[in-house]
Amino acid sequence: MPALRALRQPRLMAALFAALAAGLPGAAHAQAAAASDTSRVRIVSIPGSLPEPRNAVVVLPAGYHDSPRRYPVLYLLHGHDGGHRNWLDRTNLLAHTARLPLIVVLPDAANSWYTNSAARPAERFEEYVAREVPAFIDQHFRTLTYREARYVAGLSMGGYGALKLGLKHSARFSLAGSFSGAPLAAAGDASSQTRMDAFGPAGSASRAENDLLALARDARVADGTYFYLDTGTLDRLLADNRAFVQAMAARPLAYEYHEVPGTHSWEFWDRRLPVFLKLVEERIARLPAAEPIGVRTGSAPAGGHGTAH
Repeated sequence: MPALRALRQPRLMAALFAALAAGLPGAAHAQAAAASDTSRVRIVSIPGSLPEPRNAVVVLPAGYHDSPRRYPVLYLLHGHDGGHRNWLDRTNLLAHTARLPLIVVLPDAANSWYTNSAARPAERFEEYVAREVPAFIDQHFRTLTYREARYVAGLSMGGYGALKLGLKHSARFSLAGSFSGAPLAAAGDASSQTRMDAFGPAGSASRAENDLLALARDARVADGTYFYLDTGTLDRLLADNRAFVQAMAARPLAYEYHEVPGTHSWEFWDRRLPVFLKLVEERIARLPAAEPIGVRTGSAPAGGHGTAH
């Protein structure tokens, strides 16, 4: 098992290891049908660089409707053959985020590998998720619009997408998390139809541009960007994650990597999500005080962009 890179903040390390030791009892269960706080959940249709708009789930923090404050945002990406409701329906997402001052957005990216399609130029899913979905959320919800308040994570295919966004779009996302990710997707099986559609044939320029090993080696990543990766010890993608972590270790990239008992399953992802949310909570605690709606202080933290609403 590759070594876990030491965290730079002792308090954060202690919190994470406490969460690891505590664990979570029980298996994930379908949550949406039993969710009582329906005022927290919105379904929106988001247009962009696609043939047609796609739906997304927006999970609002408790008290959102009674407060003028602005909130940081976590974009939580689904896996292959998944969709925008997966994290809501198959994990305890509402309970895990109940006390956090955080908006969570679940976009839908089909089986795109969060990539501008090599086979179908009209389907620009990387552009859609990296830029257009956040722009829509910033326009329609009370968000903090600078990178220190914007995070992305995902499972399996979504883990690949989150890592790519963290490497290629670090001016927009300060924290990227991968659960059982597929970091070698662009360098892997060229016979997979969805990978062919996303990345093109083996050896193509599109493959090279989306190869996370190459990005980990060469990408210019904004200061303060942090990566979180975890994988089950019985996960079929364990070797791929180890290879990617070795590539990260060769660069001055800030990250942590965990191998813990588990498989490529919703039980594992539901169990690991609260561990990642500890990192999110730590970052939220370091943010400047949230601005009330309609109030501007004249400057945003470094990396900020856009206009708050």
